[in-house]
Amino acid sequence: MPEASGHSREVSRMRPFIRCAVVSLGCPKNLVDSEQMLGWLAESGFALTNDVTDAEVIIVNTCGFLQAAVNESLSELRRLSRLKRRGNCRALIAAGCLVSRFPELVKAQVPEVDACLGVLDLDRIAEVVAQALGIRLRRQKVLAEPPYAPRIVSTPPWYAYLKIAEGCDRTCTFCAIPLIRGKQKSRPMGELLAEARTLVAQGVRELILVAQDTTRYGVDLYGKPMLPELVRQLSRLDGLKWLRLLYCYPTAVSERLIAAMAESERVARYIDIPLQHSHPDILRAMQRGGDAETYARLIERLRAVMPDIAIRTTFIVGFPGETEHHFEHLLEFVKAMRFDRLGVFVFSPEPGTPAANFLNPVPSEVAEERRHRLLTAQQAISQERNERWVGKELEVVLERFDRRTRQYVARSQYEAPEIDGVVLVRGSGQKESPLGSFVRVRVERAEVYDLHAVPIDDGTERRQGNARRRGCVAGIGI
Repeated sequence: MPEASGHSREVSRMRPFIRCAVVSLGCPKNLVDSEQMLGWLAESGFALTNDVTDAEVIIVNTCGFLQAAVNESLSELRRLSRLKRRGNCRALIAAGCLVSRFPELVKAQVPEVDACLGVLDLDRIAEVVAQALGIRLRRQKVLAEPPYAPRIVSTPPWYAYLKIAEGCDRTCTFCAIPLIRGKQKSRPMGELLAEARTLVAQGVRELILVAQDTTRYGVDLYGKPMLPELVRQLSRLDGLKWLRLLYCYPTAVSERLIAAMAESERVARYIDIPLQHSHPDILRAMQRGGDAETYARLIERLRAVMPDIAIRTTFIVGFPGETEHHFEHLLEFVKAMRFDRLGVFVFSPEPGTPAANFLNPVPSEVAEERRHRLLTAQQAISQERNERWVGKELEVVLERFDRRTRQYVARSQYEAPEIDGVVLVRGSGQKESPLGSFVRVRVERAEVYDLHAVPIDDGTERRQGNARRRGCVAGIGI
């Protein structure tokens, strides 16, 4: 938890402690929301557990971005509702995106849910839990926290997500995010820097910037994009190893941002830029800015300034009106651009979005076949891009040790956690290195998604910083 300042305010506190578990579904932005709910619960005197079978209150932070996510959220709620009939669970609470988007669906499909809490009301979680249990919260004076939400970080101690804005001003015709989270609301830069300093002081070595659109950060507060300045300020934090950018909008990746990234060795040579398609017809229908030519120039510019940069993107296939000609254009574009990382989604018609009512839907079997073809083409590209590292040295962070294979699962600055491949590092046969250590390795072999390497020292850097409070999100313990 962040250190307290010298001012006082009232927060809820209750005894005896009631055990709460939070299950987080969806993206890293949702995970930050879950971590803040953990902070509010702990601040209010609730105990936290990562064991849902032991919890008296279970909170599910749902995702509602795509139909598949809706189905997963409802399935998880149904699964956990059984613990109300045979377990310690006294209250089941649904929170997050699905609740904001389809509150009546949640109540109809999972009647065991005791309360619902949308994304704009998550700071009321302690109050809602108390109401669901039929209890009152006693209050007492405590020292105030800094001017940002309390948060218990649930990722491994060496990295954390920093959410720099909420909501989105873009009008992509396929996207439900503005319906769920509203217009963009950036966080003040001073607040972000204060939270970042606290995280680094607690041992975080990698900060990952997230928002619905990170490149538009600051427009609502300062009248212009301020991500370049934020990157410069964050990259000066002593103790920070890597600063990583996700969710960048292609036409907003400016020369100022590229320069800010290139200036500091602490900025990971990595960028996530969802392009969604390449053909102008489909991009116009999606209401996306740019085209294949402007995207190609951007990628060329990034690689000219930072030759080793890893570029990740995502595409949608099967968008209404997409013909075989449109898809072939996309396929050739992918082959020409040689992306390092690539994800492909089949179009999902989301209620309330303009594209849900577009004519000329693509049959699901055709869309799935196109997805398979695009991913197959990318596999050969990924293999080729990974091959360039064979024989070279990388610095990696050790994240897990597999005692069966005697290998570490690690990442370099060119891989984001959870979504990209890994670097598998052969154990030295000596004493195991602490997880979170940064070590130098030499790459021996490349696969489509992963690299195989051997250590060339016993750990250039050990994990630093204080042990921090741990959360109970998605099975990660306190």
